[in-house]
Amino acid sequence: MFKHSALLVLAGAAVCLLSSCKGYEDLSAADSAVRIARDRNLQILDVRTPEEYNAGHIPGAANIDWLADGFIDQARAGLDPARPVLAYCRTGKRSAEASAKLASAGFDVLNLKGGYVAWTEGERPVLTAADEELDVKYAVELLAPGTPAPDFTLGDVDGKEVSFSDFRGRNVVLVFWASWCPDCRAEIPDLKKMAAAADPEQVQFVSVSYDRAFDTLCAFVKEQELPGVQLFDPAGKQDSEVGAAYGVKWIPSLYLIDPDGKVVFGTVLAPRIAAALGSGATISLAAPAPTRELCADDSCAE
Repeated sequence: MFKHSALLVLAGAAVCLLSSCKGYEDLSAADSAVRIARDRNLQILDVRTPEEYNAGHIPGAANIDWLADGFIDQARAGLDPARPVLAYCRTGKRSAEASAKLASAGFDVLNLKGGYVAWTEGERPVLTAADEELDVKYAVELLAPGTPAPDFTLGDVDGKEVSFSDFRGRNVVLVFWASWCPDCRAEIPDLKKMAAAADPEQVQFVSVSYDRAFDTLCAFVKEQELPGVQLFDPAGKQDSEVGAAYGVKWIPSLYLIDPDGKVVFGTVLAPRIAAALGSGATISLAAPAPTRELCADDSCAE
């Protein structure tokens, strides 16, 4: 009888160690990408060193070094205990330890199995610290998350009037661009990959062009086989009421709008959009930081 009970205790302990008793759930990179795309409340936490984080990280991730002193104190100060946390490191060892510690502190934790290595092996989007500085510099006047997306009506390349509210009920990737803008042209392959990877019933791509001539835009759209709804703003970049409503000072600028018509976030970084959509397509920053100066207001006058 004693041996039988002891065996049951040992078996239970083994199951506990292999499942929920560790306090967190392991997720594959693929499942993590889906969770990031579906759960707007999810907090992403990179527990590697600042040097590792700056060299490349999952878009939207905060950084708290597991190996540094005061990890839990920093987590309590920087994370919302009411929202789930997806933790990761390089290969999963540090984040497993960090996840257990976070769980014991009351956090609802998921651990990215295989870590950053598994994420990048799947050719999923990443950003460097230098990349994110572009948002700090160029996306500062874009609408804040949660803001209702302003409605507008413009003509498309087929000559039909289209209202932005027509797309309510789906996520919308809204892009402000022009064919004369070097960074915009460089971003086209990334947008094509995102559009190809997205479910058209769930995600609509809408682009607002500041091209100087309607015929120029139409020819470019046809030549490049651009995806989604292509709209033309005849006012041009400087005088665009639509751009002003969305706080667009630089192009390309991108928004993710939710099905209720509210801003999820605005950015100048295509990888942030790709990560939010759960895209498995290879997305890299299309243009290095210095070329962004080409689309400052003084040189993009029209």
